[in-house]
Amino acid sequence: MTNNILTYEKDTATKFEPKYYLNEEKNRSRLWNNKSWSIIAEANVSFNLEVFWKVVERWTNEVHLVIPPIERVEIINDIENMTCNSTHDEFTANIEPIRSINRKLIPKRKNKDDELEELVEYYIDENLNESRVVYTPILANSRDLSHEDIPFYYPKVTSFSYVYKECGQRTPSNDDSEIDYQSQILIEIIPLLQFFEITDKMKYAYKQLFKKLYKWCQNTSMGYEKRVHHDLLVPKELYKETYQRLKNKYAIDLVRNWTEKTDPIKFVFEDIAIASWLISIWELERAEQKSSILQSFIDLGCGNGLLTFILSSEGYIGFGVDSRKRKIWDVFMEKGVNLIEGAIQPNLITYPSIDWIIGNHADELVPWIPIISSKSSSSTKFMVIPCCFYSLSGSKYTFPNTTITSGRYKAYQEYIEDIIKKCGFITEIDWLRIPSTKNVALVGRKRIDDSKNEIKDQIDQLILNAGSIIIRSS
Repeated sequence: MTNNILTYEKDTATKFEPKYYLNEEKNRSRLWNNKSWSIIAEANVSFNLEVFWKVVERWTNEVHLVIPPIERVEIINDIENMTCNSTHDEFTANIEPIRSINRKLIPKRKNKDDELEELVEYYIDENLNESRVVYTPILANSRDLSHEDIPFYYPKVTSFSYVYKECGQRTPSNDDSEIDYQSQILIEIIPLLQFFEITDKMKYAYKQLFKKLYKWCQNTSMGYEKRVHHDLLVPKELYKETYQRLKNKYAIDLVRNWTEKTDPIKFVFEDIAIASWLISIWELERAEQKSSILQSFIDLGCGNGLLTFILSSEGYIGFGVDSRKRKIWDVFMEKGVNLIEGAIQPNLITYPSIDWIIGNHADELVPWIPIISSKSSSSTKFMVIPCCFYSLSGSKYTFPNTTITSGRYKAYQEYIEDIIKKCGFITEIDWLRIPSTKNVALVGRKRIDDSKNEIKDQIDQLILNAGSIIIRSS
């Protein structure tokens, strides 16, 4: 029934068919609030005004969702003015904002990109039946603005605006469900110069922003809730600061000197992100334990050894193990990184002196890592990122003959969680900020208060059912 309702809502939503005015011959402008605004884009929409303001409010506080080069926003002040008056006549229009927000945009590349202070103003123009949010960069030499004065990540404009124009007609009952929402959203700008040219790069940016505004509003209108929630175990700011530091420190050299046939962009930035998350969670752990001793680790199924290299380079004592050596290992080993090639027999190995066991897309080893951790010591912890679907026997995991309602990856994740529980751990879950759909981290750092004998029996049964397994080079 729910699926049918969602399908109906999608079918009845206004199709996104934007009109763009990005060429000189198509430029459209109008006077609003005593200023000349150029219309860049417009589209008919079926969502209501409340939805528009919900999205605008979120974008005000989480600007990095809209402008990726931005790390975060600092709100300097936030002033509401709900008693303002609007006056209109044929010669003038003076409209005061209902809310004024002074904020600072903090870029990710702090050593290269400048911070930018910005004024964000919310308006309601009852005469025109319009609502809008206006963004205006605040610069010291604002009288003689040029493109060079504005950071690369910001539109090259004097002001930028999203507009919602209500066109729906209310019924006498004022019931929102009876409104025919054929309203409009628009992007309008005040150019830096009277005569301006919109470059191809600017055209692309405006189109992406407009598409994103429509999509977010439409999803909000349909009651969409984000299915993945990041930053459950590690605060976002701590992770982002760590990621930026590691990226600046390692990314360029790693990409430039990559010796594998694989894509360095994918692996380098993904493993920097995973390392950032691990280092952040370890930093929190040391603070909680009031310890200055860095954690030890083993990276099982370490693959190209990149994660082991980053963690080792940051001072953590550990090593990587894989059944097959990679070319780039020589580069890492020359720098003192401990990488070991050899067959792995997971039903027999333990690592009692290791603090954390890592399984980063470790294929056949993923279901074994909770078992190895539980057998190693009472203080050994682990983190695994499930990837390919393998069972404890080393063969492809066979899904039970039941309907998989939430996807195969989720079903496999539940299989691993069941093993984690039988090994005496409380499963903690986080969604990593990596460019992969397989981005779930399952963490075992807390133990269940069950009988040690009961847990041992469950582990013995798991191992017995799996049989003897040796993971060799493929």
